[in-house]
Amino acid sequence: MIQALRSATVFSLSADPPRAVLGEPDAQAAFDAAFLVSDCERFPCSLERLSSAGATLQLGAQLAQDEPMRLEMASGQSVTGKIDWCANGEAGFVFDEPVDIIGTLARTLASLPAERRAMPRVEIRQLVSIRSGSKIEHARTRNISQGGVGIDTKLELAVGDPVQLTFDALRPLDGTVRWAQDGQAGIAFDEGLGWQTLMPWFRHLQRAHPGGERAPLDGAGEGMIPDKHAIRLDAPASIREGVRWWNARVRGITAHLVELETRAAFATGAQLWVSLPEIGGGPASVIEVAHNRILCEFRLPLRPRDLTLVTGGKAPG
Repeated sequence: MIQALRSATVFSLSADPPRAVLGEPDAQAAFDAAFLVSDCERFPCSLERLSSAGATLQLGAQLAQDEPMRLEMASGQSVTGKIDWCANGEAGFVFDEPVDIIGTLARTLASLPAERRAMPRVEIRQLVSIRSGSKIEHARTRNISQGGVGIDTKLELAVGDPVQLTFDALRPLDGTVRWAQDGQAGIAFDEGLGWQTLMPWFRHLQRAHPGGERAPLDGAGEGMIPDKHAIRLDAPASIREGVRWWNARVRGITAHLVELETRAAFATGAQLWVSLPEIGGGPASVIEVAHNRILCEFRLPLRPRDLTLVTGGKAPG
């Protein structure tokens, strides 16, 4: 049998229970093999999707709900649990205890031969800034792999469009739109991300918000700029501290100050590079921090024309 070039198994960073998997893997990919083991039988199966709560399996046998079993993976990991549902050649297997999905992913990669050691698709819901031409907007990731990312976006994208993506805590990445339909798009990275980059990034996200996906930035709260001439906004922006970039939304701005909402944790006095829509970036210092908001002072005040471009000509108030 010819070995598939890559794994079609999807690892999910969410904690949701196993669900049916829609769609078929491509011809060069195959699900990872595994076994469901009871006290007296071993059932061969394939791992379609794996989360910390359980696994969706391709399974030829019809097993009883709530039957306690053990899932043995090719990486050598064994997890106890029970059958939650079984239908149409698939089964949902719920773990007795949550598993470290990133550790499981690392063990799976380590068990593969070098020529097949490529990061499988990972379901992840994260804020990402996407720039297409002069337009920039925040989108939501659906899944990511070494070669690209699937997103939900309001931007009008066409196949072949060049874009730039900014993920929290990663450098900006150039890419090309491979498909776009019904508010979703698939983007191929111009330069692939190695698993050596992705694994630490997943761990960082896990530590930053261990409860899983965080709620979108909502813009609630009073303004931080003590100036009646401050212009209130809701516009995408990016922040760089050192080599890491973060997504943010502009909530208020004057020629000297900008109020940003972000999930990144910055200390008062931090030196940042703030990239604003339409005009690009410039240096700024954090002068106040409150919950998920920061108030920054530009090192060089914005020129009137630049302020007009950022705000779209919006008046104070």
